[in-house]
Amino acid sequence: MGKLRLWVMCKSCGREFDTRMRLDRKSFERGTLAANYHLCPHCGQRLTYRKADYLIQEEQPKSTITPPE
Repeated sequence: MGKLRLWVMCKSCGREFDTRMRLDRKSFERGTLAANYHLCPHCGQRLTYRKADYLIQEEQPKSTITPPE
């Protein structure tokens, strides 16, 4: 099972950014995720976000490269 990447849309400038939070789906569904602070890299505002504010993206599994023999 892959991890979920949590993004938010800045409440100040309206641009999306990666919060760098990673959770598996079960943890996200069970968690409350209330009153999390994130700093927008675009406008510098540090604001509070809750679970409903998160935009979820599936993290792509890292490919494994087999070295040549």
